[in-house]
Amino acid sequence: MQEISLRKVRPDERDTVFRLLRESGEWLLEKGNEYWQVYIDLPPFLMNWIQPGFDNNEFYFAQNADNEIIGCFRLQDEDPMFWGDRPGNAGYLHSFAVSRKMAGQRNGYKVLAAIESLCRENGKEYLRLDCGTHLDTLRAYYEEFGFNFIADMYLMNSNLTLYEKRIA
Repeated sequence: MQEISLRKVRPDERDTVFRLLRESGEWLLEKGNEYWQVYIDLPPFLMNWIQPGFDNNEFYFAQNADNEIIGCFRLQDEDPMFWGDRPGNAGYLHSFAVSRKMAGQRNGYKVLAAIESLCRENGKEYLRLDCGTHLDTLRAYYEEFGFNFIADMYLMNSNLTLYEKRIA
């Protein structure tokens, strides 16, 4: 398995995060899925949600052994907006995107495994995430990786499904 390393996004690299998110939104739109089209031209409500992630140093890059950026994500220690006051010490994953030029090499699973390891190293019991309720392929992807369905909800103009994976 190719080695994946994770590192915090520096302030001067924010544009790379937005590029990766936009690429993913464009790719999904090409496939007829409008779920991430908001990342193509960020509306103010989404920028207001993303900005604290940068301010709190919650965004990461995943890199391969050649130090190429293969993806990005936001990892929070708490997430009351999506998860409320749920028991268990967890890492909360958002804005997870893999570079389209690195797609098709199971890099998504490799990055998820690295995120899981990071959370475990930081004493987390769970890794939690959400995705669009209507995205059957993405839901199956997370379920194949061991995530369990928790609940459906409506938030930020979207029907979402919450997933968690026990990692400790």
